[in-house]
Amino acid sequence: MQKITNKQYEEYRSLIYDRDHGRFLTPNGLHLICSACDYDPTEIGKIMLENLAKLQASGAAHMYD
Repeated sequence: MQKITNKQYEEYRSLIYDRDHGRFLTPNGLHLICSACDYDPTEIGKIMLENLAKLQASGAAHMYD
């Protein structure tokens, strides 16, 4: 049986938490964002960056190594 490190386990738990709290971008979610912005790459990027800033400010977003 393969074992994982404590760091890998913590990352797994973090992913599960994010999944359970709706913090994953699904293909349907991406389609919704793109269609709401009329598929304008500039507007899509603006929305993504604004939401990333909000998540980082609230402490909900963290970077993975």
